[in-house]
Amino acid sequence: MINFEKILVCVDLSSAGQSIIGKACSIAKKAKTKEVAFLYVVKEFNFPESLQEEFPDLLTKAMDERKNELKTLINEAFTCSDEVETKLIIKQGNLTKEILTTSAEEDSDLIVIGRKQDSDSILNTRIARRAACNLMIVPRSDHELAFDRIHVPVDFSNYTSMSLDTALTLSEDRNSEIFLHNVYTVPSSYRYSGKTFEEFAAILEEHTVRDLEKLTRKVTVKDQKLTTIHSVDNGQSVIDIIYDAAKNEKADIIVMGAKGRTAASALFIGSKAERMIQVNENIPLLVVRPKGSNAGILESLQEI
Repeated sequence: MINFEKILVCVDLSSAGQSIIGKACSIAKKAKTKEVAFLYVVKEFNFPESLQEEFPDLLTKAMDERKNELKTLINEAFTCSDEVETKLIIKQGNLTKEILTTSAEEDSDLIVIGRKQDSDSILNTRIARRAACNLMIVPRSDHELAFDRIHVPVDFSNYTSMSLDTALTLSEDRNSEIFLHNVYTVPSSYRYSGKTFEEFAAILEEHTVRDLEKLTRKVTVKDQKLTTIHSVDNGQSVIDIIYDAAKNEKADIIVMGAKGRTAASALFIGSKAERMIQVNENIPLLVVRPKGSNAGILESLQEI
């Protein structure tokens, strides 16, 4: 069962920022959220001391104006019930650092951040690597965030179970379709089995079909429909195969674990999740991880 009681939403004053606030509202309604903190980060800049002396209130007045504009934007775009407590946090500094620091201070369960251009994937990857909670990356568009068609990559790890549980919770009040997608790889040693590539691939698919059946029997499904997809790794990137399938299905959102079955450490996200952040420009992405799995990340990096 997912727990998004506390959500941190990174905002700005653009129309895209308003869209992100609306998407955060959709999540809050689904996840029975209790508190949403909106974070606006002002970039650091050098302000000559002589100018500060001449205009001592310049920065203060500018920040007050920005704060009032953000409050108006939030009041207009965040239409959840009064049961959801909201707060506005304004900080100055490095964007990545302030997002991670505020997330820790607020004990956030989920960070919501937007993506409007390719350069955003660098920021989002940095956040995903170090965040101690779940992360949702949403395209900065006017499209409403929906949970009718959810794509869940499956590798049968514990993170897969978390992803499926999250997808079921987000779609529990609707007739949603959840696509469980496994990409299996034929090992190069298949030729020692006396089988052709195609024959060995068919055997592997039989095993994944059975494993997916076991996985689906462990969960409680209400009105949702579970659809399984099996793809053979044909040399293309596994994430590219998954992303192409999600686009073909017109998925509303991709929900995947921060780690895969072969992950050796909880310190960083896995290469597949990182690759999805880099290539995915159009579909909202929810990266799930156990809360606190990256606790002490700064101290650990200093030790390294």
